[in-house]
Amino acid sequence: MKNCDGRFAQDECRQAATSRQCWHYGVDYGFKRLRTKYHFRTADQPDPESIEHALSALSIDKAKSQEALAHQLLSSLLPLLHSQITSLSLVLKTSSLRREPGPKLSLVLQIQGQLDSTMDELRYLIATLCPENPSLPDRADDQHLRRFKSYRLDRLNNEFRSLFSWGMCDLFQAANERIGQMELTSIPSIHDEDADTRKKDVEWSVSYALNRIKAMSDSLSTSELAAAQVYWELDRPDIDNLLNNIIKKLNPSTDSREVEGRPTLPRPYIGEPVIRLAKLTLPIVELSRIFLAKLSKRGLAQERFPIFTEICSDQIQTLAECARDIARDLRKLESRLDFADDGGVTSDDFTSTAKSLKTRFDAPLLLVLVYFIPLIPDDDSLMFKTIIRIGV
Repeated sequence: MKNCDGRFAQDECRQAATSRQCWHYGVDYGFKRLRTKYHFRTADQPDPESIEHALSALSIDKAKSQEALAHQLLSSLLPLLHSQITSLSLVLKTSSLRREPGPKLSLVLQIQGQLDSTMDELRYLIATLCPENPSLPDRADDQHLRRFKSYRLDRLNNEFRSLFSWGMCDLFQAANERIGQMELTSIPSIHDEDADTRKKDVEWSVSYALNRIKAMSDSLSTSELAAAQVYWELDRPDIDNLLNNIIKKLNPSTDSREVEGRPTLPRPYIGEPVIRLAKLTLPIVELSRIFLAKLSKRGLAQERFPIFTEICSDQIQTLAECARDIARDLRKLESRLDFADDGGVTSDDFTSTAKSLKTRFDAPLLLVLVYFIPLIPDDDSLMFKTIIRIGV
């Protein structure tokens, strides 16, 4: 009787191991199929018939307004995808997979199917909302298109491509590698030196995908002033660093000039004329920082502006590029200061750069004054404070 019980237990173990192996193969195939289906290098472009079929499944008529598509995107598909990604990340926790490999792999298979369905619907909706051959993202005649101006749709489409190709497909690969290299058996595993790396890969991919989902949502749901500032965050830190560099060159630290014979600080300004110019440059850089800060999310952009105004995409693009242009001219000023001691820079070089920098503020300041300041209620004192502080 004991022998029968032992054989029965062995059979159960073999069946469980076989089931885990089948689930593992299924999960491996599923992730590879999803990556091939949705990566931009291998994905098939949606055809009109497929788009019609997908939209009908969503109860959306292609002829309906873009608002219906946007509502479906913002209220249903993006939140659903966010939830499914979060669920997958929880299942992929190493301790959970090792403790219950069979049930967890089965759950991964279910989530794969859910992700496939949601991503399919999402790509067809985006193909309808953002045609394959869209107009230029900086149109000057789309002020009447509400929140569906070319600047917004171009950004939405770019974020969508990033979500699928670099967010989701990288997540599929990282998840598959984690599961494949864990060797999910009943035998305790030895320490895996690559486990931490795979964990970071999965976590990074999840974080990136969720950030892209938020960016897609923001591209249609934030004010146009906020939408224009998405790329400011790439340049504003440069301006901060530039200001700090000039200060360090004006006030070199004598006790930390070298470490093992290597300079740790930028070369200081030496000549008195250059030092005077550098001191005159400091308030210019500081005012540039203040200008961008006052228009940013912690300043004017925190006002509850409507999602759309009468501004056109070309003008939104001007606002979007102003931080980059300001930072570029400030870097030129710093560069001219660096070479001034060597006599390689003339006064005309400084003058032309300063004049160029001044013009960088004209267009964005005018656009803010025309399209956004009037939308703030007259009894809101913040309007007057903002006008005074940014110098309108």
